[in-house]
Amino acid sequence: MLPKQLTARDFVNYPPRARHIATERLVLLQQLPLAFLPIFLRELTNYDWMLPIERVQIDAQMQLLGSLTGQQLAAKVQGFASLRLNAELEQLDWVNRPAVFIQDLTAWLWSTHQMDAFHSTAATFNGYLADAAPPPEPAMPRLGIVILGQGVEHTDYPLFRKLRPSGTFFHNIKPDDGLDILLAHAVSRAGNNPLQNAWVHWYIEGGVAAPFPGLTTISYAALDRPRKQLLNLTQQTIASGNSGAEALRGKLAQLKPEDIGLSQDPADAVLNYFQLSLLSEGSGTQVFSTTFVQWAARECLRRAQPETIVLRYTPRQQMQPMNAMLSNAPPAGLDPEGSLVDADMGAYYTWLNLCRLRGANEARFLVWFEGKSQAFAIGPELPRGTTSNSLMGIQDLLKLIV
Repeated sequence: MLPKQLTARDFVNYPPRARHIATERLVLLQQLPLAFLPIFLRELTNYDWMLPIERVQIDAQMQLLGSLTGQQLAAKVQGFASLRLNAELEQLDWVNRPAVFIQDLTAWLWSTHQMDAFHSTAATFNGYLADAAPPPEPAMPRLGIVILGQGVEHTDYPLFRKLRPSGTFFHNIKPDDGLDILLAHAVSRAGNNPLQNAWVHWYIEGGVAAPFPGLTTISYAALDRPRKQLLNLTQQTIASGNSGAEALRGKLAQLKPEDIGLSQDPADAVLNYFQLSLLSEGSGTQVFSTTFVQWAARECLRRAQPETIVLRYTPRQQMQPMNAMLSNAPPAGLDPEGSLVDADMGAYYTWLNLCRLRGANEARFLVWFEGKSQAFAIGPELPRGTTSNSLMGIQDLLKLIV
């Protein structure tokens, strides 16, 4: 089937909101080339479980493309339309199984030496969407807080080495009540309407986390059961001998939250689909708490575009042979020092990802060695590449950057 043959009946298996959009914008979808439409439909099939800002961006893009004349739209997607496709791709059920189509399309483009042309076209088109339908500006300056080093009494590792050119290193911080102060500050940023702001302010914990009003909270410990069920599923699939890497990836892409023990409560659907993606798409998020926090931060910044994000790293398990880590066997022990190194690099990546969002020039960033006197901060008023010897508490440090 080709896009121009689409009818409203083709979307009967879509979730309610996605089905409504597809049928409402049917004329637009009929005009999109086959090399592009299934990529968009893969996103649309997840619309009902997308984070709020993702829905806003999908709606804005649909409004933008729908406002173009037929000639204007054809010009914008000409690069996709000019790609040579084979008849087998047309025969696939790309409406209901867009992910399968995309896998086969990728293989075809590589085999016919068209992947460079596809990448160039996609970059140009995405640039057009980003410029014409940009995400909204944050309501307040974005703030990232990273807490690392739990369980490390002393280290010779040079903390914040990659970050130091961007801000100020503090090494005379009073650590009293530091964790409570930082989380309380995050809660205060959620303001007087915590339910409305829940998707804007996040707390990602590498251990056990208590809920905080106004903060969307996810933790490695709370996902213990889903992580183990996913590892069991992965092991069973590999052990069957009937599935390669692509088949395993396809199987993971079709999982639903309840398949790995997450809640089936509709009220939890958006968060559970987000958590499912962290475990099924991230490499190592199932076995290392540090990897989980780092990947969760990346996805949160990319998808939720939060105004506040608090990350707390905790010691990960020691490295073991891969078979042991995939077997759900008890960890051989914890590695606080290695986790500190992981978290320090994770903090640097978090800052880079924060800088990719709108309003980056006003963004604030704070990293604290938990329970210790070392911290690092970035803010519009803080000098770069400097060191401060001033004695101050965590609350005083927050005042310098906010």
